[in-house]
Amino acid sequence: MKFVFLNVWGDEMRDELVPYLEKQAIDTDVFCFQEATDSMRQSCTHVLADYQEISGYKYISDVDSFPMSIFIKKGIELISSDTLFADDMNVGLALYAEIKYGDKKAYVCNAFGRSRPSEKLDNLDRLRFSQKLIEFFKDKDAPVIIGGDFNLGLTTESIGMFNLHNYRNLITEFSVKTTRNHLIWDRYPDNKMLHSDYVFLNDKTKLNSFTVEDNEVSDHLPMILQIH
Repeated sequence: MKFVFLNVWGDEMRDELVPYLEKQAIDTDVFCFQEATDSMRQSCTHVLADYQEISGYKYISDVDSFPMSIFIKKGIELISSDTLFADDMNVGLALYAEIKYGDKKAYVCNAFGRSRPSEKLDNLDRLRFSQKLIEFFKDKDAPVIIGGDFNLGLTTESIGMFNLHNYRNLITEFSVKTTRNHLIWDRYPDNKMLHSDYVFLNDKTKLNSFTVEDNEVSDHLPMILQIH
């Protein structure tokens, strides 16, 4: 089963994003998008016609809003889904879906952490966001895949917390040098952040492969994994 996690940056890179997703849709089972604005989803309607969509949204401020979507290939059974933390204005937002493929079940979570303050460092609310995610999935007796744009640096306690709860951090495990590109660095040359996006797997998830593609379909890089 193949998953793609990507902060699509709204509709900023439509001419590059649409053909990229069209190519990925050939064999992708689940897309998890952050910054999936209405205009972005309209641009990709024909590309994602064979998928069922789950969406969520929360507005905190003009610089902290959370349009998100999970697209699941038709034919994969959607057992349950929900938007997490929609009423908590101090943390980010998450969507989850419980899916069945063949005789197997999995939980996929699309997570989007707050972007302010702009330094991707720990604070009490960011720590609480990680804690709330870990708490929600702690008793799930099946593979759990948590990924997305956490707006956090690689060495923060908020990220390290997942390791302490027996999650694999694929960004560190595969020595990924960056999940961003020059589209963000050109805008903020004095604040070159290399990491913002992560994928975590619980100990019940069997990984086949993981890559972070170096391209320019967004100001974030796509994270792609396949599990058994």
